[in-house]
Formats: sequence, C-alpha cells, structure tokens
Amino acid sequence: MRVAIAHWSVRSWGGAEYLITKVAECLGVKRIYTLRKFPDSDNPFGNVEFVELYGDLSPLNRIMLKAMGRAWEYFIWESMNLREYEDFEILLTSGSTARAIITPEDIVHVNYCHSPPRWLYDLYHERIKRAKLRFLYNIILSRLRVLDVAVDRRVDYYLVNSPIIKRRLWKYLKRDSKILYPPIELRRYKFKEFGDFYLYLGRLDYEKGVVEIVKAFKELGEKLILAGGKGTAYSEVIKLIENSKNIEYVGFVSEDEKLKLLSECKAVVFNAINEDFGIVPIEANASGKPCICVKSGFPGLFIKDGVNGILHDGSVEGIEKAVERFESMDFNPDKIRSFAEKFDVSVFERRLKGYLQEFYEDFNSKLEEDY
Repeated sequence: MRVAIAHWSVRSWGGAEYLITKVAECLGVKRIYTLRKFPDSDNPFGNVEFVELYGDLSPLNRIMLKAMGRAWEYFIWESMNLREYEDFEILLTSGSTARAIITPEDIVHVNYCHSPPRWLYDLYHERIKRAKLRFLYNIILSRLRVLDVAVDRRVDYYLVNSPIIKRRLWKYLKRDSKILYPPIELRRYKFKEFGDFYLYLGRLDYEKGVVEIVKAFKELGEKLILAGGKGTAYSEVIKLIENSKNIEYVGFVSEDEKLKLLSECKAVVFNAINEDFGIVPIEANASGKPCICVKSGFPGLFIKDGVNGILHDGSVEGIEKAVERFESMDFNPDKIRSFAEKFDVSVFERRLKGYLQEFYEDFNSKLEEDY
C-alpha cells in the first residue's frame, strides 16, 4: 500500500506533529505535506520532512489564510490535488482541516483524529468567554460547524487517539472509529532520581491549565520548571513568574533535554482541560515518575490515584493539596514504568499497519460486491 500523509499547518512543534512523524516513520514515508510551517527549525521528532505547500497557493489564498487562520484552511485543502506531488493508494490526513481534501474515487481517505475541532464543539463555551466580539464570533463558528459536518463525509475511515476522542467523534459527528494510542519509544526513557524540582511539559496555553499550576507553585514555594513553546497564556505566565525564585521557564527544549528533565524531576504536573490523549503523563510514567494529574479526559482515566500519580480537580487549591499529598507518599519507579509499556512504538506500528490493511481491504470489497 502506497501511503501519502497530509497534516494541517504546523504552528509549533507539539503532540500532533510528534504523532504524525511517528506514523510516517512506521510506514516508511519520508515527507508530510502541510500548508504552513511556522517554526524555522527542522522537525525535532524524527527524520521526516514537513513539505510546506504555501508557495503553491494563490496570492488571495495567502492573504485569506493569514487573515482567517484555521478557518480558511478548509477551503485551501479542498482545492489541493496531492496526486500532483506523488502517486498513492491511501491518503492519511492529520488535523481537522486536512479532512477537506477531495480524493479520487479509488483513494482510501483515513483521518487520524486528534479531536473534532475543539473550538467548534467541546471547548466552544471556553473560547466564547474570551472572544471580544461574541455575537460575531458565534455567527462565524455556527457556520463553520455546518462546513465541518460537510467535510466529515469526505473521510472514509477514522483512527482516534483515545476512548475520549472515540466518544467525542461519535457524539458530535456520529462516526465510528478505531483507537490507536500515540506511541513513545519506551527504551529512550530512563529513571535517574527523584530530584528536587517538579516539571511542567507543554505549550503555555490557557487550555493546558498552566496558569493554575503557576499560581499553585507560587503559594507552595516548591521548585517548578516550565518547558514548552509559547502559547495563549505566555504573557500572563511570564508576568506571574517575574522575580520568582522557585519557578523557571526554559522555553521549548530538545528531545534529549526533555528526556533529561523527565529522568531527574520529582514528578510531572499536568492540568489540561479534558485532554483527548495527553502524552505527557505517559512520558512521565515511562521515566518512572508519578504524574500529578487533573482528573478529566484520558489522563484522568490513565492515572490511578496513589499508584502511578495523584489526581486533582484542576483548581489552584486542588493542585496545592495534591502536591502536599504527594510529598508524604512513596512511589515505585518500576511499577510506574509498567503503566507505559502498552504505548511502546512497536505496539503502535503493528496496530497502525493492521488497521490500514483492514480499511484498504474493506474499501475495495465495496467495489467487488457490486461487480
């Protein structure tokens, strides 16, 4: 099976980019098509090139993409014919807007769904609270929901990253899917020690709950290192930690530096709002470290309170109490690490190839049934 991969615009190197890189590596695909690639750096997650299609866009599309962002990506992707770039039998898309591609009738279109667009569905009310022109924002998003439903029908089969997304995809779009957990390379994660600092990994976004984490640690006085790219909450976080002696922001770090921080931290703190998968708690456990984790989304199901981490309610007070409780407990690194074994890349590769083969055979059987 010849596979091509398309991924919506790369705004920063995050979990979605890590995941689709691993998909490409497992399938032997050397390039991933994307509309824009804002980071100047090369792919930090593997030897797979993200090929930017921006140069092939018309001047009008470039202007509209800059003005409207993700919303305009729907219209650009549906005009794209990736067969002009290479020949393939399966198109695997990543990101909600890339689903808009209209494929030839003999092409199997599989979407790896990280989530139905959260700004249109489950996080809509969170976004609307921060909108300056709420009435206009509401009108625009209601029209985009109609577009998203129309685009959904162009996907033949869905892969999803967790039971949370399987349910969310059925809830909002009434589509069935196969669960394929994002992978980690378990062999690369090591336990060195329970160090003297707590670790936050991820973009500085409001939806990651990082502001509550920072406020809690300002009260606690415990040492906290923040590692990740700039996000929607960056300005507020930087202001909060200004002149702070116990909280340090080190920016986006390389894979090697991330693994070092994980191996040496005391525990990882995680507070994303109803996270669909959340690879950070998995990475924490792979390093033998507990995760002080919000009890929502998939991470809230994965973390067993008092066994491989501590659960909290996401509030400043809840995080403070969880950290204080953690300080009075002992954890077994080997037992914690065992929770991450089913997410190893070897398991991921076997399941990915099996699902694509299943989809390919099912797709072609529909022609044979009527022949």
